[in-house]
Amino acid sequence: MFDAYLDLNVFHLLLIFVRLGAAMMVLPGFGTAYLSVQVRLLLAVTISVVVLPTVGGGLPPIPDNATLLVLLILAEAMIGFFLGLLGQFLMVPINLAGTVMGFSTGLMMAQAFDPATSQQDSLISGFLSEVALVLLFTLGMHHLMLQAIVGSYQVFPPGILPDTGDIIRLLSKLLTDGFRLGWQLASPFVVYGIIFQATLGVLARLMPQLNVLFVAMPGQIIFGLSLLMTTVPVILMAFMGHFEDNFIGFLR
Repeated sequence: MFDAYLDLNVFHLLLIFVRLGAAMMVLPGFGTAYLSVQVRLLLAVTISVVVLPTVGGGLPPIPDNATLLVLLILAEAMIGFFLGLLGQFLMVPINLAGTVMGFSTGLMMAQAFDPATSQQDSLISGFLSEVALVLLFTLGMHHLMLQAIVGSYQVFPPGILPDTGDIIRLLSKLLTDGFRLGWQLASPFVVYGIIFQATLGVLARLMPQLNVLFVAMPGQIIFGLSLLMTTVPVILMAFMGHFEDNFIGFLR
């Protein structure tokens, strides 16, 4: 009797670990390159043990067929990967806004190493991504992500493959909304870039002897950084609201 109960708990723990582990390999913050795989696995195992009493009652029993067991594990891994990918898609607005800001301020060519992606990135885009990531953990959004994974057992019951068409439509909608929000966040810089370039064109026509590029580059950077310091709180507040609104749907 005890052996059967122990096997059931171990199997349920495995199912929870597969979904949590797959999600934490991709989720923002948890899936960053500078966080080792061992640490992520340890976190996934620890959280799985904590979550087991909460969702263990709704998990299916051990399948008698090995094929069904493999399919069940693959389905859980796919759901976890989808939840992690959902978090990455929600980071699109801040990355797009940082890229647009880099072009508008003339800092797009200034590259720096981004520890989150382990590759070179523009200064403003990397700065906004890192600040947004710090705010996600400072404001407790990582708890929201973990709660969304636990709440996903109500949306995606174990043993039932989710509709891939619905998943693709949801990710497409998130990408579309993120693209629109990214341009909205960067709209002050778009207006600034148009006005600045138009002003340079007028100066070049009025004073042909003036070296416009020599004068414009420092001014473009200085005014751009001033605008960045002014708008960063509003940009991050709007981004946090967008991130929270999309993840909180799994908690209802």
